[in-house]
Formats: sequence, structure tokens, C-alpha cells
Amino acid sequence: MTDQLFSSGRRAPTRWWRRGFLSFVVLALIVAVGWALTIGGVWVYAWFQLGGLDLRATDADVAALGSVGAEAPADATTVLVALTGPRDPTVPREPELIAPVALIQTGAGRAVPAVLLLPTDLVVTVDGLGQATLAEVHDEGGEDLLTRAVIDYAEVRIDHVVSLTEDALPRLVEVLDDVELCTPTGCTPASPQQIRTAQRSGDDEVLVDTLTDVVRGIGRSMDRASVVRSPLKAKRAIDIVSDEVRTDVSLRGRTLLGFAEALGSVTRVEHDRIPLLRNPRTGEIVPLEEPIMVRFQHLREGTPLEGGDRTDQDLEELVIELVDVAVLNGAGTTGLAADVQVRLETEGFRVIGTGNAASFGRPTTIVAYGPEPETTEAAAVILAQRLGDGVQLEAREQAPTFEGEPVDVLVTVGTDLDPEADTL
Repeated sequence: MTDQLFSSGRRAPTRWWRRGFLSFVVLALIVAVGWALTIGGVWVYAWFQLGGLDLRATDADVAALGSVGAEAPADATTVLVALTGPRDPTVPREPELIAPVALIQTGAGRAVPAVLLLPTDLVVTVDGLGQATLAEVHDEGGEDLLTRAVIDYAEVRIDHVVSLTEDALPRLVEVLDDVELCTPTGCTPASPQQIRTAQRSGDDEVLVDTLTDVVRGIGRSMDRASVVRSPLKAKRAIDIVSDEVRTDVSLRGRTLLGFAEALGSVTRVEHDRIPLLRNPRTGEIVPLEEPIMVRFQHLREGTPLEGGDRTDQDLEELVIELVDVAVLNGAGTTGLAADVQVRLETEGFRVIGTGNAASFGRPTTIVAYGPEPETTEAAAVILAQRLGDGVQLEAREQAPTFEGEPVDVLVTVGTDLDPEADTL
């Protein structure tokens, strides 16, 4: 009897320990299963909420892909990004583009992503629409037509499309509440107002640098681990992306999150914009086809961009180099045409010759130009501005002639540019 009592007393603590351990294991399994179901529910929610757009423009079998076919390195990923105004579900129109359309390319041996900016008033040709600006193309046909137009114009293969409203990034920053903008000098909390200001700044460098920093910060904050740490915050972020961001179907769900994570590890980007010059007289864009196509060639081949520090002065110098100029003396002062020739050549113009006008005594200098090439008008305007106030422009239906041969720009110098006449 004593042995039985002794034996029973030693087994009881063991059964209690086992019951406690089994209870802990069961509880842990219940928590793990519940947590897994929560995380899985977030992923499923994201998959359906971030459904994506059916964009035919990114399909490989689309026929109209530029004159020689859209190209990009096989290991490159090129994304078209459009930034728009707020979307109003009650208005059956696409929101306006508020910033240049960006082509972002990663991979292809690039140490850093390349960002090429296309201004919203860039004129392209679209089947059924004719010539239209990118803003008008987007207004007419949304992301799909915009992507088709850019592919046709640039002849660059586009893999994904992201269209986000100006509210997307500020709202994400507010919800995630731990997004930081980091520079070599330190990190500061991201401000929604700072983002909105950059989006509307009109300054390419401010736009690219600020939004790159913001996306990098969001990528660091909204990674896969963040879903485990805070499923509710992840769900709110998904709702914002669902409301404010549109993507093609192939970029939805985990792929979009993976893309954000990849951007989160980026330390810097290189950016450039296609070289466009506005006619100082009309305000319209003067297309510079050759240098534009060179920029797109960098994306087609995966080579480095040339940098985003180009100025309007640089573009003017580029236009100046594309035209031939002749100078006629219309004042009658000996050597006046030669003096103007030296002056123009100092400015970078290519003067092919000088001569006398049919008559002298002209009071005003006339800068005449023909319709071709497209850069001629802009070059004539720049030339007239550099000669001084009061110089008149004269557009002709056919190119002016010098010594019987057509010339791009013909300057007939009047007494207004005669130094001797000024002293009388």
C-alpha cells in the first residue's frame, strides 16, 4: 500500500507537465494557424483588390509596335509611369496628366535604374486620332492608348504600366507613418505636403529625386515582413493602392510588392528628358527627331543615359547647328553683312555666305525662313532674338534663296543694325 502511494505521487507532476506542454503546443498551433490565415487573407485580398488593367498595349502579339518593332534588352524591365490628377468615379473621363510620363528601366546590366521623362505636351501620331499631345492621348484613351502611343513613338518595349494619382503617395505615407526620405546627410520623415509640392513643381530634378526617395522609403516600409508585423496597416495600404494606382494585370499582387521592394533597395537613379525646344514666338514644341531617337536608343540597348542637366541654352545651340544662314546687306553700309556674319558665327550659327540685297536703305532687319526642316522656325526666332529687338520674322511658303540656291534662313540686314546709322 505504501509503494502504491509513493508511485502515484511521482507520476502526477509528470502528467501535469505534459498537459501544460500539450496545451501550450495546441495554443501555439491555433495562434500560428490564425496568423497564417490572417496573412493569407491579406494576400488573397491584395490579389483581388489589385486586379490590374487589361492593357493590350503590353501584349507581345500587338502588331503596331513602331516602324521597326519595339525593342529592349531581354533582361531589362521597362515600366511606363503616369502621374495624374485625382480620379472622380462620377466623371466618365480620364484624369489629366500632371507630370511628364516616365519610362523607368531596370536590369540590362544597369547599376541604377534609368528614368527618361516625356513631357505631357509632346506631340505624337496616333491611329484614328492623328497628331495629339500625350495629355490629349491619355484623356482620349487612358493608359492603354497612352502606352500604345509611347511604344509606337519610342519603339521601346514596355513590360508594365503604372498609373497613379497625385493622392497615392501622400496617402501611403500617411498610412504607413514610418516612411523616411534618406539622403547621404541623413533621414527625415516623409511629408505628404512635400510630395504634393514636388508633383506639381514642374522641375524635373525635384520631381524625380523626391518621388524616387518616397518610393524607396515606401519600399523599405511596405515589405513582406511588414505584412506579418501589421496586417491591418497592410490592408489599409492595399486599399489606397487599389483606389489610387492602376497597373497592368501582370504587375498585380506579389509582383507589385516585389517591385516596390526592389525599388526600396535603390540608392540612386539616373534621369534625363528627351530634348525638346519651345518656339519662343509661338510657345509650341519644336521636334528634334534625331536627338530624341538617340535618347530612346539608350533604353532599346540598355546603355547609360546622358544625364538630366541639359538646359534650354544647350537645346538652342543644338538647333542653331542644324540650319544654314545667308546674310544680305540691305542697308548699303560697306562691310555691314560681313560684320553681321562674324556676329552670328560667334553665336554658333553656320553662315554659308554674304551678299547685297536688291536695294539699299531698308530700315528694318528681316529674318526670312522656309517651312522645312521643322527646326528652321525655331532657329530663325533664336537668331532674330540674338540680333536684337525690332528684328522682324518672315515666314515663307518656300525656302528663301541665296545665289539661286535654297537656304534655311536668310537675313537681310537693315539700318537698325548699322552702327554708323545709330550715331547720326
